[in-house]
Amino acid sequence: MSTRDVWHTRRRSRSATSEDTRDPIRDAAVHPHSRQDRMLALTGTLLGLVLAALASTTVLTSLPVMMHELGGDQTAYTWVVGSSLLTTTVSLAIWGKLADLFSHKKLMFAAIAVFVVASLFAGLAPDTAVLIGFRSLQGIGAGGVIAVGPVLLADLLSPRERGRYAGLISGVIGIGTIGGPVIGGIVTDTIGWRWNFYLGIPFAIAAVVLLQRSLHLPVHHRPIRIDWVGAGLISVSACALMVWVTLAGSQFDWLSPTSYVVLGGAVVCALAAAVVEAKVREPVIPLALLRNPSISRVVIASTALGVTMLAVPTFMSQYLQIARGLSASVSGMFMLSMSVATFLAASVVGHRISRTGLWKRWVVLASVALVCGLAGLSTLTVSSGLAAVSVYLLCIGFAIGVLMHNLLVVAQNCAPPHQLGAASALPAFFRQLASAMSVSILGAVLATRISAFHTGGDESELVNASVPHVADLAEPLRGQLQTAYADGIGDLFLLCTPLGLLGLVAALVLPNTPLSSKTAVETQALDPLDT
Repeated sequence: MSTRDVWHTRRRSRSATSEDTRDPIRDAAVHPHSRQDRMLALTGTLLGLVLAALASTTVLTSLPVMMHELGGDQTAYTWVVGSSLLTTTVSLAIWGKLADLFSHKKLMFAAIAVFVVASLFAGLAPDTAVLIGFRSLQGIGAGGVIAVGPVLLADLLSPRERGRYAGLISGVIGIGTIGGPVIGGIVTDTIGWRWNFYLGIPFAIAAVVLLQRSLHLPVHHRPIRIDWVGAGLISVSACALMVWVTLAGSQFDWLSPTSYVVLGGAVVCALAAAVVEAKVREPVIPLALLRNPSISRVVIASTALGVTMLAVPTFMSQYLQIARGLSASVSGMFMLSMSVATFLAASVVGHRISRTGLWKRWVVLASVALVCGLAGLSTLTVSSGLAAVSVYLLCIGFAIGVLMHNLLVVAQNCAPPHQLGAASALPAFFRQLASAMSVSILGAVLATRISAFHTGGDESELVNASVPHVADLAEPLRGQLQTAYADGIGDLFLLCTPLGLLGLVAALVLPNTPLSSKTAVETQALDPLDT
């Protein structure tokens, strides 16, 4: 063989070796998504989040018609809503962990597929049992979208960049949350309630098409070890806890043997899960993350926020319509003003954080606003000024707009790249759990508080009074009902205020870690040993 042939042979060998050892993660960092692809992928991810938001809201206004046609009772009415909320909450942590083990893109497709199949069969349900079953499956798909969506955003945008899109993200979710009941009512009145389950399918198809065409992520090569035991224990614990807060007070007494067994089972499974998670190599909830001071404090602040996010719209609607006698549309305007404050706060503060990189001052300020809003609402009476009520709601709207997105960004910013999915799901899991528990527990407290005002007549009429019957009640029962609701709801927010203070303390002691200017993919490329 000539010298020239030897040279060409060695060159081909080096070229082949180079091709074999190329790092796809580094290649993705060196050749990131174009602006067009990134915007298309962002749009697809946001469509997925709209899908999850619409899932829990469009059916609310169609429930009475739905139960009438399917012959459902009050228990079925409760479980059509509660089953989806339960499975969404339970599945969040598991989806988050799966995002650390599998392709984020494929996981999003899997979550959307589960959601679409469940929605299709829920719309075809012949009775309430089938409907509840597929609503449960729909919740699992929605949980996957909620858990994986933020991870895809982290793949596309750096923590510092994400502030520019905070308003868009909050606005999209807000449209799904606020507009869902309106859309659901129109659909029910025009083409039938079953079509509410089909509404999300076009969004799902569009999301899949956009993500497939524009999102190009590196393939991770990690040993896949799924902690089935830990996942099972966490699921059983969360399910038992959700069943307890959903059924206690209606199906069984809060202080009853059944209540003790359900709550005790939840505690035992949670303790067993903690033992398992401390020993396995790939835990569903990595305890090391909770030992991270930033992430643990974000979880505390997110839990405090979760109590507020669902409790305020739920009980303030009752206050405005029952205690103050306002119409549903006027009450909705108060809630809409809070949502507008959320959107504006997320947009303006997000841009400021992206430009300056300073986030902690805004998180602390929002936590102060949350405490002030809750403290203000705790003073509610039947004669409270509506202007003051508006200010309290605007404070809470501002707090939600700043905290909901930025707390997640802080958690992702401090998490190792190989645990990004779990770090993203943890705050969402505890926030969702706190939201569900707060409404059930505070609702039971409100019922007790209202009963204390009973001075005559049928107590069930007082406790179960709804907006359409308030104007028809004779005095003094009408005045008692309005006073009971006003003072009782004020007491609820007084109970919530210490949790807001706990969230403020967590925000104050959050380490002021600078926001990274690199996406998750770029971070992994710079630290390949952490994949």
